[in-house]
Amino acid sequence: MDALAPTALSYTDLVPIFADIFQYAEPLTLETSADDIATWDSLQHIALIRTLEMTYSIRLSMDEMMEIRSVGDIENVLRRHGV
Repeated sequence: MDALAPTALSYTDLVPIFADIFQYAEPLTLETSADDIATWDSLQHIALIRTLEMTYSIRLSMDEMMEIRSVGDIENVLRRHGV
């Protein structure tokens, strides 16, 4: 495996979530972050959190909400919740 190659998603259902919330149609990788998505602002971050909570039937703490800065962070949080 190429050390510089983007890592694959474990949660492919994040793709339609990002398409819906951010209108983001580029391939998602674990490294995709708010720096890559122009529409990922604070308001859309709240929409993302709400969608994650509803989709996966979880409740995120304020620390977890602040921790999420990339797709990889989302996957880490979901794993901690046993998703």
